[in-house]
Amino acid sequence: AMEPKKILIQKQTYDGTDYENVGEIVDVYETYHILCQELPFKHLPKSKELPSRDWHDEDGEDVFMSKEGLRFQAYDLKVTFLYDGIEENMSSDLRNFINYISDCRGDETGVFLAIYDEYTKIGRRGLYVKEIDDGLFFYDDINPNSIADFSSTFRVTDPVTCLDKDFNVVS
Repeated sequence: AMEPKKILIQKQTYDGTDYENVGEIVDVYETYHILCQELPFKHLPKSKELPSRDWHDEDGEDVFMSKEGLRFQAYDLKVTFLYDGIEENMSSDLRNFINYISDCRGDETGVFLAIYDEYTKIGRRGLYVKEIDDGLFFYDDINPNSIADFSSTFRVTDPVTCLDKDFNVVS
């Protein structure tokens, strides 16, 4: 069988300036028997509106482009997860996973998620759970490796910083 591509999660605090790792890096498959079917990180999200003025007596618009160039918008990311464990453990594994990704309590400041996808080799930080779909879709014989799938929507607050699998900033 092919080795599943891993999703790694590192919790991080953010004080408005710096991110700091808290807790261990969690291999979601090893810990919760959950794989990722689809994690569509945007390589380049939508750019923010540039400040502009629209003069009625001139064509086009007068746009200000700062020397730093374009800035990019935060965005929502819908992720589809697969459960690939033992059916008897499914409800506790899923409950534990959902509790883990939803627990944003920290000592000094709240906690965000940094997520690394081994398949695309993209890591992003500053994520939090916005919504977890209630629906759990069970399979019969369609996919012999997975029992069910479910999806979750994350907010990606830092749409540009790229992390490696050790959660170091790459760019």
